[in-house]
Amino acid sequence: MANEPATLRELLSQDLPGLYRFAFQMCGSRPDALRFLESLCTATAERGEASLLGEKDPTRALLGMLARSMEENLGRHSDQSFESLDAVLRSDITRPIDLNSPSLRHDPGQIHVMQWELKRTCLVSVLSCLPPGVRLSFVLTDLEGLSPAEASELLGIKESAYRVRLTRARKRVEDYLAPRCVHVDRQNPCTCSGRLMIALDADFVRPPPTHEAIPHESHAHGRPQRDIGSLYRSLPVVTLQDSTLQDLITKT
Repeated sequence: MANEPATLRELLSQDLPGLYRFAFQMCGSRPDALRFLESLCTATAERGEASLLGEKDPTRALLGMLARSMEENLGRHSDQSFESLDAVLRSDITRPIDLNSPSLRHDPGQIHVMQWELKRTCLVSVLSCLPPGVRLSFVLTDLEGLSPAEASELLGIKESAYRVRLTRARKRVEDYLAPRCVHVDRQNPCTCSGRLMIALDADFVRPPPTHEAIPHESHAHGRPQRDIGSLYRSLPVVTLQDSTLQDLITKT
């Protein structure tokens, strides 16, 4: 078993990469996720090292601080709708991949990276169509693995209310993806290959800052994931670069 962090900086060094992943899943934007982490680091410094390290589970305490901050600051309403997402990606017929596109840099290997990035961006954008409180339940339970009892305690709400949110989140995401996404059903019309050029032209997807988490397998490998939670858990994680991690810790 790893040693428990003895200082706030050790705790942040251990936990910020996972919290960055959580923040990205919640807001769908790397810059926004980083801003939430910066605010969290400020809040931990204000709270004090002794108080945070004195928690029964400091890691869970950090997650709770971030989750409650995101729910409060993201508001009650989603930034986009399922209709607006359809308008971006599905307002045109599918288009063949064009290696002459500047985004692909005449590099066939870039197609592999960008198809994975489109898959990740699209699915996280689906979550962004949910109200933040509802979205939070899906991320905490189906992606982070917290039980409804643990998550409701973390947020300071009744478990029954949390379960209502979770049921609503699962249903809305499944209802949207089930008739559209090829990763759920191979007979569905929306494929990453057919939509990649549309997404690039709309600036919906951009090259990731690092390729280290991109799998070697095709973005469409394996069987379709009819379990929506499993589909999301199969996505490559976003990674917090070491230099950014050190900058965050240094400012604490």
